[in-house]
Amino acid sequence: ASKPASSRRPEESAYEKRPAMKKDWDNVALCDRFFDALERKDYATVESCYGPECVVWHSHDCLYQPRADNLAMLKASIESKRQMKYDDRRVRAFEGGFVQQHRMYLTHENGFVGKMDVCFIAYVRNGKISRIYEYFDTGRREEFLGPQAKAPA
Repeated sequence: ASKPASSRRPEESAYEKRPAMKKDWDNVALCDRFFDALERKDYATVESCYGPECVVWHSHDCLYQPRADNLAMLKASIESKRQMKYDDRRVRAFEGGFVQQHRMYLTHENGFVGKMDVCFIAYVRNGKISRIYEYFDTGRREEFLGPQAKAPA
């Protein structure tokens, strides 16, 4: 049995839903801006995507890396001759951030093209990335870094 119209809660209007949808869209746009800037080697844009409190956690060492250290690492990569490419990007926004799964390709200075599947989870505060959790399969490291020189026996 349905309630009389006067006692039912009115449905949310499209206008009331818009702020959450806009925030999701803003988070997806931030994700795209960040990864596009990495591919273009645009350090200023990469840096502008990080909030002042940003920290980055990587699955390979399970440690939190401060903003300055992570940006220094990214800047060194951007200034190198290596080229990064993020392919098969699958982005989902959630309240307070976004998740992107992608295949990362790295063309090394020797021409070797490494690949790695990555899950990148970012929390967003005030339109900037405030926390990152980056997961990748360390067991497939050689596919990304290439064959490493073996130590002499």
